[in-house]
Amino acid sequence: MHALARRIASGQCSAEETIQETLAAVRRDDGTINCMACVNEELGLENARAIDARLAKLSPDERLRLAETQPFLGVPFAVKDLGFGAKGLKSTSGSHLFKDTPWDYDCELVQRYKKLGLNLFARTTTSELGTSPTTEAPVYGGPTRNPRSLAHSAGGSSGGAAAAVAAGFVDLAHGGDGAGSIRIPAANCGLFGFKPSRGMMPTGPHKGEGWAGLAVDHVITRSVIDSAVALDGTYGADPGCQYASPFFAQSFEHIATSGENRVKRVAFLPSTHPLYPQEPEVQKAYEAFRASVLALGMEAMDAFPAIDLRDMVASMLPLIAANAVHAVVKKAPGESYKPHMQPASLSMIEYARSLSAVDYARSMDTMNRVARAYGAFFAEHAIDIIALPVLASPPALIGTYAASNPDYLDYRLGEGGIFDYSPYTPLANMVGAPAASLPVHVTQEGLPVGVQIMAPLGKDDMVFELAAFYEGKLGFQA
Repeated sequence: MHALARRIASGQCSAEETIQETLAAVRRDDGTINCMACVNEELGLENARAIDARLAKLSPDERLRLAETQPFLGVPFAVKDLGFGAKGLKSTSGSHLFKDTPWDYDCELVQRYKKLGLNLFARTTTSELGTSPTTEAPVYGGPTRNPRSLAHSAGGSSGGAAAAVAAGFVDLAHGGDGAGSIRIPAANCGLFGFKPSRGMMPTGPHKGEGWAGLAVDHVITRSVIDSAVALDGTYGADPGCQYASPFFAQSFEHIATSGENRVKRVAFLPSTHPLYPQEPEVQKAYEAFRASVLALGMEAMDAFPAIDLRDMVASMLPLIAANAVHAVVKKAPGESYKPHMQPASLSMIEYARSLSAVDYARSMDTMNRVARAYGAFFAEHAIDIIALPVLASPPALIGTYAASNPDYLDYRLGEGGIFDYSPYTPLANMVGAPAASLPVHVTQEGLPVGVQIMAPLGKDDMVFELAAFYEGKLGFQA
């Protein structure tokens, strides 16, 4: 049970007082940070009053039993501002084209969040269509800033979620990850961010999968335990979904609190690998994590699958572009979208329209080949976890990766483009693997640096075991 939910259930504070404090903090500080895309104060207050009214009818023991079934009872919560059904919370998808889209239903994942007791009252900012590693969409009136350093990006595309948690507005926030969009902002803001396996999270009812299976939802948190409890209440197949969810014999809460760690061997990039981190602070974080693995009794080895990450990312772009542009075409047929979108998005649309069905099928075939190579690597080397940096450098300055480049391919793959900043995170999306960003280092300038850990598809429990073991023994450096 979350500590705040316990206080609400025990009567130490009310759900209404809790949301009032959250709203006051947002009013006071979000003008500077700019991470809240939509705040429905009345909805948050209405939800809180309903919780308080329900608790008022219960005995102290009954109140605590209710909180055990709803472990985030009354805890304020925000969802990412993409096309994600949530009653009372209009969405923008980071674009003037989709501004103020209303929703008259809750999608399956939102329903599960509410069953956990979370008080959904807001949406957090994102990049346009969720396609950038920074959150600087003009529709929000300015960039989302990193609470750790206002000159730097909070990351993306779930930058608003990470900034909201880092700023203390909420204790956890929903995000989505299609090429690192949970792990990048978590790393930039000194938080824990977990991307579940493909098929773990519900996507219904209005879509079957995100970005051809690349994208998946979860939350950004300060601690492993909050992420674990949220996962327990939300993972699993929903009716009509395209995938069967993996089965786990134990709850993620148990995994995160047991103190056990079955991870024996962790693979690291060889120092001769062309993508071995060159930025001194990233290298320092990566090598310190390797030393921690050894100190905690595990074996560290130099090895990496025979996968060219740049070629792999190039093969992902048709999948990302085609699926993102599909939403644009449904909203704005013809060329009516042009006045409403950023240069990189406009170029992405033209790129997507140049693709053939064969191009798309070729990308799907590459996804299969990369996944096979990734899976074979774990089996052949008896590896439990792969450790990689999250980013090639500490958090970028605002403006460095804004979607102002009118050449989509150059923006993604050109010199100084997104790949040079984020070459490591897309692999987990391509193969569908579980991956987490751990806050393991802080630079002399106070900027967080993360390391990510990845396991085979369906081995989400292994990622949580190592993350919780590391946090429990050494603590996160945030």
